[in-house]
Amino acid sequence: MKKATRMDEIDAAVNKLEPVTPNDEFYVDFKNLRGDFQERDVMRILNVTKPDGHYRFNYQPNRSNKTLLFLAGMRGSGKTSELAKYAQLLHSPDCFFVVTCNVDEELDMDNVQYMDILVFQLEKLLQKAAEVDLSVSDDILESMNQWFQERVNEINRSLKAEGNAELEVDNDSPFSVAGLLGKLLGVTTKLKLGLSGSYERAVAIRTTIKNRFPDFSIKFNTFIEQTNEQLRREGKGQEVLFIVDGLEKTMSATTRRAIIMDESNRIRQIKANTIFTLPIELMKEEQHIRNFSEIITFPFIKIIDRDGSIVHEAIERFEEFVCKRVAVELFDSPKTIHLAIHYSGGSPRQLLRIIEQAGWQADTNVGQITNENMQRAIDKLGNATARYLEPADFSILKTLKTDLDAGNPIGFDSSSQNLLEKEIIFEYNDGTYKRVNPLLEVSRLYQHRVVGEA
Repeated sequence: MKKATRMDEIDAAVNKLEPVTPNDEFYVDFKNLRGDFQERDVMRILNVTKPDGHYRFNYQPNRSNKTLLFLAGMRGSGKTSELAKYAQLLHSPDCFFVVTCNVDEELDMDNVQYMDILVFQLEKLLQKAAEVDLSVSDDILESMNQWFQERVNEINRSLKAEGNAELEVDNDSPFSVAGLLGKLLGVTTKLKLGLSGSYERAVAIRTTIKNRFPDFSIKFNTFIEQTNEQLRREGKGQEVLFIVDGLEKTMSATTRRAIIMDESNRIRQIKANTIFTLPIELMKEEQHIRNFSEIITFPFIKIIDRDGSIVHEAIERFEEFVCKRVAVELFDSPKTIHLAIHYSGGSPRQLLRIIEQAGWQADTNVGQITNENMQRAIDKLGNATARYLEPADFSILKTLKTDLDAGNPIGFDSSSQNLLEKEIIFEYNDGTYKRVNPLLEVSRLYQHRVVGEA
């Protein structure tokens, strides 16, 4: 990614689907601008301290206390960038051996299940162990290899009985890793590929592992504990921490619910420190999820407070966010940038959409995005946002506006949950501060149905 210095470079610079990590030149830290959310709360849940300016994890009192944490929040709030920051901060000999698993990059997002994610986690851990030349015990590697070979034999018997092609697993690692570690890595990689293959093969693999899950969880947990011990011996980390990102990018809400809710009993049987992202439609299940894990909400950035006052620090941080991606000379004035920031509603992704649209509206001969271009982009996006709202939706929005105008706290309402998921309503702070997506507010339909009737 590179900063846009010409109009034809803006689209690439504001790519809203490319996550930004702390090492990227586009990265901006919005720390302390997300209301009640604080990074220190995440660290406390992970049992991480910072006594001398360095993050530390004391494994002794937490040997049997593995953290399972869900980071919840609206789409486009920056959860992936936040998790990438944690991966960088916490990966050290005195803290965690961080293994990041981006399920949206390597699994079949049309048809993914929890078993697929577990196999993927194991594969990524083995890859990372090989990268740092970790001397994992031959005994546990041999035990894991034998267990998986038995499962492969079961899978192939099932496939053969149904007249389907068998799963081929050889002893060679696709990553040029020698020995038992390479053998196990080869098996897990082949299983992961099989899960993304034919429907029959995926079902056979999942069913076989599910049927043996109590045994698998014991094997998995034993492997994690022995890996943790070896990490400490070699000074490469105190314990493994998995960061599992991308769940909200699966193709259906049914799939996401099945992974988190239907598999909650299996999730709790895995004894490894893990952070998952929580899809927004499952935030209403918080009470149930807290029975087996912790949840922290990662809200949008407040640029307007409840009383209508501007949060100037947030505006300044968003200016940095824009100007790291697009040269200031490509805007006719700072006011044009501020206009885009205002209508972003504190959503980094929505801000990128607005600038992208404004760039399409601009005259390339002029060579700048003008205030008029920006306003036209906002109007166009606003009307598109309103297009498929139903009368009942506008009724909810009218009630929301009335509560906002009165300064009332706004709690959970099942009738408005769908509008949160569609980013028609934005949520801030502890969830009691909600407001209409500012793009929607400029639409003709909203002005007619809500403002005109208020």
